[in-house]
Amino acid sequence: MTERRVKFFDKPGCSNTDATLETVIAYLAEQREAAPVIVASLSGQTALKARNVVADVAIPVFCVTSPPCWRNLPDSPYPLMSDQTRRELQDAKVSIVDSVPSSLSDTIEFSYARYGYRSPTWIFVEALLAIGGYGLKTAVECVFMATDGGHVVPFHEVISIAGTDRGADTAIVGRSTFSSTVFSRDPQKRFVVHEILAMPRQKVFYDRHCVGEWSIEETESNKK
Repeated sequence: MTERRVKFFDKPGCSNTDATLETVIAYLAEQREAAPVIVASLSGQTALKARNVVADVAIPVFCVTSPPCWRNLPDSPYPLMSDQTRRELQDAKVSIVDSVPSSLSDTIEFSYARYGYRSPTWIFVEALLAIGGYGLKTAVECVFMATDGGHVVPFHEVISIAGTDRGADTAIVGRSTFSSTVFSRDPQKRFVVHEILAMPRQKVFYDRHCVGEWSIEETESNKK
């Protein structure tokens, strides 16, 4: 049996970044073999902070940022990472994952959602949001992107860090898996979350049909 302290933040957001990274460092300190660290970081700043915290260069750090298909998104100037930050990441030996579309959002079936169609992918995403919020959804998403792109070895333990909007508020330990093997008949190839190291209690949900966001807590309070 393994006992470990999990951090649950009262609210999501970038104010939890340092505390989230602390849980990752504590986890790595207890492991004989260090797992690769995947960081959802559109601007690259959170990935840089993670690299500074994970000082051991033998532990690979991957920065997952916006793929080329994001050029078509409104109000999302592409690329989201500056040339200076890209150079800083490269100098810090951080691998940049910026050419792999997300199997959870950048797909034909997911684009049907604007017409009211609810695909299996949508349901999968909504389940992740209900359990861990936007940070968990993004952390899982980045595991698939890093594996699909050949950046991490498949079917091995990885750490994935993500957040709500900016920074980090979620950290998980899971199995690196291709999108096509998430529900594989082989249990050793299926995606699993081994541990949750940090996560916010309050969840934020983004409305995919319009700009803006809302949370269950805010919605319920507004009814009173």
